[in-house]
Amino acid sequence: MQQKTESERFFMGASMFDMAKLVTKASILEDNPDISPAEARIEFFYRWYWEDFDTSNREKILEALRLKDTRGRFSCVNRDTGEPSETTEKVR
Repeated sequence: MQQKTESERFFMGASMFDMAKLVTKASILEDNPDISPAEARIEFFYRWYWEDFDTSNREKILEALRLKDTRGRFSCVNRDTGEPSETTEKVR
């Protein structure tokens, strides 16, 4: 491993991260074959990031995950006005 360049080590780590995400997603689908995309995103969040956030932030994140529509866009709330808005960028 020491003989690898920094760039090679970085890409190896990124590849392992991507593989771990795929394994988690496959496990979620195996456990719940009829799960909706929104519920699958929520389950992924539970498994990967739940303990990284306090209760208040968890609820905000869960709400955002529930608002993501089928076109891959997030419905958002303007922090200043509280009014809903929708992003125009496609999100994976």
